[in-house]
Parts: sequence; C-alpha cells; structure tokens
Amino acid sequence: MRCKICSLPEDQWGESSLDEHILDKHRDEHAAIKAVYGDRYERLFEDGDPAVSTEDDAGGDDEQEGVDDTDGGDVNPPSGSSPAFDTGSYGKKWFMIGVGGAGNNIVDALLMRRDTLRQNDEERALIWEGGLAGYGILNTNIAELEQTYYAQQEREYSREELLMNSIIGQGSHGYQGMGRRWDLGRKVMESDFEDGRNPFRERWDMNPQQIRDAQALMFVHSVTKGTGCGATPVLARRVREEVLNDDFVISKALLSSVVIPSEGTNGSHAGGKARVNGVVGLARISEAVDAIIPFDNERLDAAGTDIRPRIDGLEEYNPPHYADLNRPLVAFLEAFTMSSTPQFVKQDASMNIHGDVFDVADSFRPVEDKYPLDLDGDTRPAVILAPVLGRARGDQMDLSQLETLASNALYQNRLAKFDPESAWGGTFLLYGPEEKMERVSEHVASGAFRELLASEDFLDASYQPGTESVDIHVEQLVTPALDDVYLWGTLWNPRMPSLEDMYDHAKDIKEGNSQQAANLRDVWDQVEPLFSCLGRENMA
Repeated sequence: MRCKICSLPEDQWGESSLDEHILDKHRDEHAAIKAVYGDRYERLFEDGDPAVSTEDDAGGDDEQEGVDDTDGGDVNPPSGSSPAFDTGSYGKKWFMIGVGGAGNNIVDALLMRRDTLRQNDEERALIWEGGLAGYGILNTNIAELEQTYYAQQEREYSREELLMNSIIGQGSHGYQGMGRRWDLGRKVMESDFEDGRNPFRERWDMNPQQIRDAQALMFVHSVTKGTGCGATPVLARRVREEVLNDDFVISKALLSSVVIPSEGTNGSHAGGKARVNGVVGLARISEAVDAIIPFDNERLDAAGTDIRPRIDGLEEYNPPHYADLNRPLVAFLEAFTMSSTPQFVKQDASMNIHGDVFDVADSFRPVEDKYPLDLDGDTRPAVILAPVLGRARGDQMDLSQLETLASNALYQNRLAKFDPESAWGGTFLLYGPEEKMERVSEHVASGAFRELLASEDFLDASYQPGTESVDIHVEQLVTPALDDVYLWGTLWNPRMPSLEDMYDHAKDIKEGNSQQAANLRDVWDQVEPLFSCLGRENMA
C-alpha cells in the first residue's frame, strides 16, 4: 500500500499505520487529506486540529485501499469528482480527457460552451448533458493546471488537490512541464503505473465506471510538445489495460482529437522539433486508439465566423490567440456529440433532436476493412478522420444551396489541410431546423446529395485506383433551436500536406547522429504504417 498524498510505500512510512503517517507527515495538508482520505479526515481531525486518538476505528478500513477498480473506482472519490456510481452516465457519448496545455484549454472551452448554453437557457445545453459521461484533465505543469477553468470553476481545486487529481508523474519530476521532450512525457506517465500503482483508482478524479459507461473515450491533446505527444499514447494504452473490459468481442472505441503543426508556421518549417514530435506523437497514438481527428491551427484560424460558437469568458482561461482557434474546434465536437444524443434527451424536454442515430463507431468502422491484408490487426493504424463543418443560411435548401454548403464545408471550413479527392470516403451529417430539413431530406432520400458529394467537384468517387469502392455515408438530424442547416463530416485517410511535410522532415532527421535521431529510429516501425496509408492510392 502507498500513501495517496506522497506516494511513499508503507514500508518507508516509519509509522505503524496510515493514520499515524497522515498525522505525522501531512497534518498541515488539510485540502489534500480531504481530497483523498475524506473519511479519515473526519475521524482524525476536529476543528482543523488532530484528534486525541490516532488509532484506526474498530475493524479499520485499510483493506479498502486495495479495492479493485472494477467495482466503480475509489471508495472515497476525490472532492469535486462525480459520484462513483453515476447511473446517468451509461451510454452517453464521450468520456473526455484533455492532456497537456492544449488539451486542457480545449476541455475548458467545451465546458465553458456547455455553461454558456446553460446560463442563457438554450436548449442545446442538453447536447452536452446527454453527451458527456464524464471528463477530466491531466498535465505535467502545475502552473498550467492552476490557470484552467476546470480547476478554478468546475472543481474549485487548490494546488494540493490538483497535485492529487490532475498531475502526471506524481513525485517523479518538478511539475514544470516536459520542455517539448516527448520521451520525457512518456516516462513520467509510465511512472504513475509503476509498482502496481493505478492512478485511475488511487488519485485521479476520473471515475473508471463512467469511463466504462461511455460509448467512447476522446483524448484531446497536441503533438507538438512533450506532455500531449509523449504521455497521451501511454495513457490510452493504460485505459484499455487498467479500466476497460477486455472481454467484449468489439472493444470500446478510443479516439484522439489532436492539434498538429501547420504548414509554414512557427512549429513547422521554422520549428523542426514540433514536426518531429508530430510524427512521433501521431504514430504512437495511432497504435493505441481507433481513430485520429487532426486539427491544424492555420485552418482553425481561417474558419468562418459562421462556425464560431458563443463561449462566454473564454479569453479569461484560454491564451489570447487560442480562444479564437478553439471555437470552431468546439463547434465540430458539439455536432459530433449531438449525433447520437437523441435517446438521452429527457422525454419531457422541449428539445427533440430526431433523425438518424449516428454512433461513434459509424465514423471509422466502415473503412477498417478497406486496408490491405498485409496490415493485420496488430499493425493496422488508426483511421485518420479529416474534419469539416459548413453552414448554409438560405431558406430554399434546393440542390444548388446544398452544393454551396458542401463547398463551404469541404473547402472554406475544412479544419485541417487535406485533399478531398484523395480520401477513401467519408461520413457526413446534415442537421438543422425541421422546416428546412424537410426540404433537405428529399435530396438525401433520393441520393442526389450523396451523388453531389461523389462528383468530381468534391470527393471524385469514380476515381478508384484499387478494387475497393469509395463509400460516402450521409445521415440527417432535425435539431430545434437552430436557424440554419449545417454539414458536418469526417473524410477517411486523405492526403494531408502538413503530415507529409512532417514525415519527410522526420525521415531526414532519423538518419542523423543525434539523440533525437536515435529516438526516431526506435519508433520508426510505428511511423510507417500510419503514413503509408494516407491517400486513396493506398486503399486496397
């Protein structure tokens, strides 16, 4: 057994019981004791001072320290965490985990979007209430954690509570970040699981039962710095091993929403380290998740104001430039969340989302059997899902307006650089108010809209260099409280200039004589499967 505050093993305490260790070593750390040993705090302290007796109550509860996480997690969840057995989480779409500075900022933006909708009594708040089974943030940098909305408003954590609930690598570094070293990010995350430790059970404020209840997990992070790039792949693998039920015939879907270096910006040509990190981060996360949604800041910056949702107060918690970048990213994830929310909206609520139920697996499963046979289950990479989101303000919603909407989504508002004509296919969702969706539905039912997407102007589905077809799936939803029609989509494994640039740069670096080159050579067998599958010519 280890102390959950200092991680010191029992044989190094110097005291005979956990109670005595807490009173001797941590008596002034009231917030931390309350966070992880709430029952003991009530017993050991009176009005903030140690009680006279330090003996365990009859029967004690030390045996609870080793409780297996399959029973729903820690017996005493950290303060601020959701209840251990939240039956309301079952079947909701996401458990979201933001890793590193970028991931923390994006989760903040999602939570503030939810709260903006709530505070303005907008019915769309139900999208998030029906879509989030749970969420949490992790980081190696305590200062970044302290600045988050999650810490200050959502959980109201002190620094001591953050060290227990959200820090990566407790006791293994100085809590100041990884300095763009992905190998260090990997090491500190691995340290949390050494010697049989399980931070999901022992200290992090993420409820294992809620993770199991969700349809899927979404990791949100960047691949340009050390924590998001290095720690997230370890975390994803450990979630499968330590939390999820591996008895299922089909495992739970794990997805990664990842910010990648943009072409021609700081962090690309002018910053080769970010490009190398990008290659390594994408390759390693590809081994641990089912699908990757890449966003690049250049395209997020270029996104139109029509897909930048209202998020009150975001500039207070997101760094100045990133507040604007994160708005279209949040809009994309909100639509993805909404796409299978209908069954979780309260029956007596005024909002009635209805239409095709589009589950997480529908975004990537249809393409999994199109990979070449020489890529078996162990080497087949995650599916790249290139994100698009467009908006049409017209009233007629005839085929001409839908063509304009498709152009807006696939060209003006694509949220990463890619070539639609090189994609293996894609999944699309049209949604909007009932009166407009009635007209849209006619074009979907007749197949006219699918044919439009398949035309030479967009996906050019007639170009099939292999034997597999280019599949295009179109779903639709009626969404009250919207005025316009939107087109959301993910395109499978297209050619992406920024990824090709990263790959070419890393390939040159790995031939060198530096430690960075040696690190690249160590993981290159993970790199090739992912990058060799981009582009339609690589489909079977």
